[in-house]
Amino acid sequence: MRGTEAGAYSRRALSQSVLPPSPPPSPSTSHRALVVARALAVLGGLGWFLWLGGGPVLPPTRIDWMMREDWAAHIFGWLFFRNADWTLPLGAAPNHFYPYGSSVALTDGNPWVALLFKPLSPLLPVDFQYTGPWLALCYALMGYFGARLVETVSPRPVPMALGGTLLALSPVMAARFGHPTLCAHWLLLALLWLNLRDIPDARAATRSLGLAALFNAIASGTHPYWVAMLMPLTLALGVRLAWSRKLGPARVAALCAGIAALDVGLFALFGYFGGGGLGAEGFGDFSADLATLVNPMGWARLLPDLPAAPRQGEGFGYLGAGALLLGAVACVSLFARMREARALDWRRVLPAAAVVLLMAFYALSSRVTWLGQPVADLGALYAPLTKATNAFRASGRFVWPLHYLLVVGAVLGVVRLWRGVPVVAVAALAVAVALQAYDVREDKSALFKPVRFHRLKSPEWDALKGSYQHLALFPPQVQWVCRYDEPLVNALAYQAYRLKLTFNSGYASRTPEALAAECRAPLPSGGLDAKTAYVVLPPHVRPFLDAGARCGLVEDLPVCVVGSNTDAFAQGLARQPRR
Repeated sequence: MRGTEAGAYSRRALSQSVLPPSPPPSPSTSHRALVVARALAVLGGLGWFLWLGGGPVLPPTRIDWMMREDWAAHIFGWLFFRNADWTLPLGAAPNHFYPYGSSVALTDGNPWVALLFKPLSPLLPVDFQYTGPWLALCYALMGYFGARLVETVSPRPVPMALGGTLLALSPVMAARFGHPTLCAHWLLLALLWLNLRDIPDARAATRSLGLAALFNAIASGTHPYWVAMLMPLTLALGVRLAWSRKLGPARVAALCAGIAALDVGLFALFGYFGGGGLGAEGFGDFSADLATLVNPMGWARLLPDLPAAPRQGEGFGYLGAGALLLGAVACVSLFARMREARALDWRRVLPAAAVVLLMAFYALSSRVTWLGQPVADLGALYAPLTKATNAFRASGRFVWPLHYLLVVGAVLGVVRLWRGVPVVAVAALAVAVALQAYDVREDKSALFKPVRFHRLKSPEWDALKGSYQHLALFPPQVQWVCRYDEPLVNALAYQAYRLKLTFNSGYASRTPEALAAECRAPLPSGGLDAKTAYVVLPPHVRPFLDAGARCGLVEDLPVCVVGSNTDAFAQGLARQPRR
């Protein structure tokens, strides 16, 4: 026995004297591992986007898939802005909803991206869209910031890649494909990352608020709802910095006030304050149900659907089976790893958690429901805030920060509590990702729904160029305002865009009130215009003829112009006259 011990001792001594110690991982190696982990999370997000039907919408020259509902509003907001002259507010499109005008902002056309591509317009093909690539970018950034969040508790590449991918698999984001600008959920992850990451000194604190300003600026040129969510999280970050004494309260207040002013200034610059007011009906209906976090609303294979009110899809907050399982693992881990749980810095998350809960409370709206049935009436509480609630009527969307905080909490909790036994965290995350991917029904994706777009093909339309400045549908057709024949409006709007004419009909989030009166008028206000070609619905052709118009059929559509016009298009109407 002693000889064996002596032999073992001599072998250890020999190895220590001959073999050099293993070098610690170099900073460059560590950095490369982090980059690889982030890249894998990005690829996980992109892969999920392709699985949800994203491949066909990626080519920028494919626009037909957008000719439906809100997508049509977005694409025409961009196309008419592309044809418009530069003016203030930025994003203004006076040629859309002519003569009132609109903007790429009020059609949810993604102002920042539209501004990026407008200077390149002469180099771009006639059919060009950026919405498909934007959706892919959103998924890539979901994976990226998901990985950065995991990095706040562990630099291990595998948990970072799996955690980022799990966050990108959120059914809440896939359910928003119908509103592409509302798919920028990565902005929420970015603000949560700023709130949860380590901030060692004043310089890092100032940099964090600078990044918060950047994300707010991006949100201001994407969709107002993002600012309404990001600004409270920015304030939470400011509270944390002041509470931890990284920055003085006065400096924090000044910087946060500057960010708020930046948001308002960008809103004005992009034209959000035009278009007939910011308010609309729906607050109290577009809400989140108390059971929304566990109600799949048709998106799950594993969990049953629960009752909900008809308009509560705006408050869809289903976590997914994988995230729910990981949340249960995190809760059990708190007790199984009590010593590690006590060492967690819970104060870091408190300001963000507080504002997230407040936003979740607003998501319930004035009519609180459980499984679609009212359980509380908070109308008196919200009565003094009518202007704000009408502007942000889809209150249910404010459940998204809670959705992501819970998933982030589950991921970070498991990774941090089992940091000493990383195989447990990796196994739990891998199972959660697999379960989430199986549970979410990809066939629910709006990207799989076929769209038929009818293009007007007659060469007679080309004769409008040079002699006419405006193409008008009469009476005007505006979604939610008056009669709206979507295929007809889209076909004419595209023709007006292609010929670089103005157009008076379409779909926008906010429209001038005067349009409603024009929908019921027998003739255009101010009489017929010599520079306008009118596509007239059959019941209104007789009043046009009585007013002296010349009318004929083009592709079976009644078209009228001023009777005294003698241009080629006007003469062409005589081939199939209407009398």
